[in-house]
Amino acid sequence: MHAHNAHDATAELANLLNATAPEETWTFVTVSHPDGTWSGKASPFMKDTTALDSRDWIAHFALSDLHMRMAAWRLTQLWRAAELAEQTVEALGRWRLLVAAACSRSLLEGAAALTHETTLLHKAWDTFKKAGPPTTDSLTRFSADLNNRLAKLQYASRVGQSAGQTPVLQSTNVMTYSNKLAKNTTTVDVLYLYGWLCDAVHPSFGSATTHTVLRASDRPKTHAIEHYARHPLKPLAASGYAMQPTVAHAAADPLVLAADVVYSSLSLVQWTMGDLGLTAEIHGLNRLSYAGDSDQPPQRSDACPCGSGRKYKRCVHRWGQPSTPPPPAVEP
Repeated sequence: MHAHNAHDATAELANLLNATAPEETWTFVTVSHPDGTWSGKASPFMKDTTALDSRDWIAHFALSDLHMRMAAWRLTQLWRAAELAEQTVEALGRWRLLVAAACSRSLLEGAAALTHETTLLHKAWDTFKKAGPPTTDSLTRFSADLNNRLAKLQYASRVGQSAGQTPVLQSTNVMTYSNKLAKNTTTVDVLYLYGWLCDAVHPSFGSATTHTVLRASDRPKTHAIEHYARHPLKPLAASGYAMQPTVAHAAADPLVLAADVVYSSLSLVQWTMGDLGLTAEIHGLNRLSYAGDSDQPPQRSDACPCGSGRKYKRCVHRWGQPSTPPPPAVEP
């Protein structure tokens, strides 16, 4: 902005907003910088926040968009995982191995990406929050960094790379995520299962594997004998499983693993969103309604909505505190 004091900055921003969209009702804030310059932020989607002091205004404007984008990303990841899991279960129940393998592979890839990116997002917020009350410049840098990261997660693509046209937001190679998940998983061999799923959907060895019922040879071992079926699990079961349904196992085991990974990852996203919203006092200040927001901020003596069991005034949603989720409840 051209202004060099609070009065002129407010007038300049108000005139600009009225000239651009006079029909809108704007909430805005002007802030000064160490070099003497002024900048402003404005939104038609925020309620009047006159009760907040200047630092809360800045945090609200800088972090409310980030909060909404995290909510959108969390929902899309939940819907994607649920649809793939449902289709994997249905395909296995109908003896359709090829469909089950394709869905399970996609589910495993998504779970691997989700757990890695969720961890990075939470670490970034935890580091920023523990540093104490933010400055205008630190808020601007932090929100820009995380918004760019979320934009990549939501809109990155690999389309056009074969023609030498690299997308503006290039997605991470899925093997990078799969290898990281494999390092952090001890219950199953992630890369072994992933290899079977890739083979199963590949139009060569794998596509034949999904339809194989029996492999054998004659006694002189001069000929190989193979039996195929479009839906092989049913005849395999009828034969007493003369050959192990490896592809079926490779589709089912990642389903169980991915469900655990997605649940824990989305729980961490939800906690991070809640902690960010409560720390920055975002809840109840937006005109827009979306999943993850609440109509009213909690009162000091209310039970904290994060689920910690503490009163809101004694919970960890304060600048300078770590962003540590409460331990999961233990079933009696």
